Amino acid sequence: MSAVHSPLFEPVLWEGAGFKILDEIQLPEKIQYLEVSKVGQALEAVREMKTRAFGQVLTFLYSGALLAQSHPNTDAAELRQRLAEMTEQYCIARPTFDFRGLGSFFDDWLDVSAPGHDPRASIANSAWELANRIMCGRITRAKLAASILPNPARVMTHCNVSGELVAIAQYCKEADKEFSVVATETRPYLQGARLTAWELAQAGVSVSLIPDCAVAQIMEKAEVNSVIVGTDRSAQNGDIINKVGTYPLALMAKEYGIPFHALVQDPRSLVIGNHVPIEERPAADLLVFHGQLLVDSSIHEPAVRYPAFDITPAALITHLIGFDDIYTPETFRRKYQKQVSEKDSHARQHGIYVLVYGVPSRKQYALLASAIKAEQAQSVLVPEMRPQLWGAQVVAPELLEHNVPATLISDNMMGTLFAQGEIRKLCLFYDSLSDEGMRGICGSLLAARLARLHNVPIELFSGAVQRAATQDYDVSTFLGRSICPAGVSVRMVGAEMIPWSMLKA
Repeated sequence: MSAVHSPLFEPVLWEGAGFKILDEIQLPEKIQYLEVSKVGQALEAVREMKTRAFGQVLTFLYSGALLAQSHPNTDAAELRQRLAEMTEQYCIARPTFDFRGLGSFFDDWLDVSAPGHDPRASIANSAWELANRIMCGRITRAKLAASILPNPARVMTHCNVSGELVAIAQYCKEADKEFSVVATETRPYLQGARLTAWELAQAGVSVSLIPDCAVAQIMEKAEVNSVIVGTDRSAQNGDIINKVGTYPLALMAKEYGIPFHALVQDPRSLVIGNHVPIEERPAADLLVFHGQLLVDSSIHEPAVRYPAFDITPAALITHLIGFDDIYTPETFRRKYQKQVSEKDSHARQHGIYVLVYGVPSRKQYALLASAIKAEQAQSVLVPEMRPQLWGAQVVAPELLEHNVPATLISDNMMGTLFAQGEIRKLCLFYDSLSDEGMRGICGSLLAARLARLHNVPIELFSGAVQRAATQDYDVSTFLGRSICPAGVSVRMVGAEMIPWSMLKA
């Protein structure tokens, strides 16, 4: 391939005696790089989500090279200790990512460093070489992914895979395959809108944007025929760990018979996905958007849950696409699994909730207070309910006004909280009933399917006849601010029908 058109494909660049990091928070408004001359600057960029995914890999490796170059002497033991300390700092900054596994390369390189040679040069050169090998591997992986897509390829994706979808599109073009993408906006950082949709449109790829809660609606309409996601980690048994919202996307793909493909890397020592600690990010990440508060409440802010990642079991995955080959979960296990373990070393459950989806009338909020007591729950769980943000702008403030405890989440977080057994009941507020089923706002179908797949009871209520207007009409805006990059179309989403057969199951 002669060119990769997205700056996200290589988001960290070594230059001179240091490196620079593409500030992904600034995209797509401006392409701006952060100059790094000290490891602490790189750590801060990772901690603040200014770089993520493949950017974290390059940032970590180049931090090791930078640390080695600035080390005051040739004592290999002392350098090994400093690299180990740096690795732990990265693990603290983003605990789900496999920095410890990457850090093991430093030990390996020091172990084989020839006596009499400067270990500082060995570490720096090896870090640059590994970064280049991974870059080449990503190009091969994109070519492999393009080879298994149908023609036309109508792909749904979630979050951002650092330029790799642009590369896949280029290889599809070379193979005379039509290629288009439906991208979820991916709250709360909107990586789908700001990064994926932007880079695809810049490369001339047909791309449309949907709210996270619309994935079931789009699949039910047969508007996509493949799903491709990246992975922050993979496990020996074929489980993957990726941006929160990946798990419900995989569940829906399974329900609607759509192949689900994951771009993966060597799992190293990770046996099963449940052995990974899931990072919970600060409430401010979800509650504040460009300095504007998400929830307008004069009383107090709601509680917030923000698990940054979720775990997708191998059973939901069609193919795991590595740097060297395409695997089924079975062939992936055959190659990588060294031991079998089903022990979950990390307790997942953080709370017990009653999930509400839809907009209650004012007189129904007292019912939700009763539901909390009946289920011995601690709070009402309120998704944002994009694109209009009825959950954040209407439901959560009303709950707080009625002194009902509310916990806010982004729509893509419902799946992992169902999987962790934290949701005891779904209170589903409908717009209308018919012989066919119940009709509710966008996201009702996803909420109902998730409840059914996790054996959580659903209770139906008649919702508000008239809903208060919010700033947003469709996914092109968030809190009235445009988030749809130039060249990206918007998939119009609407009310959803949930059949009685699903509700009575």
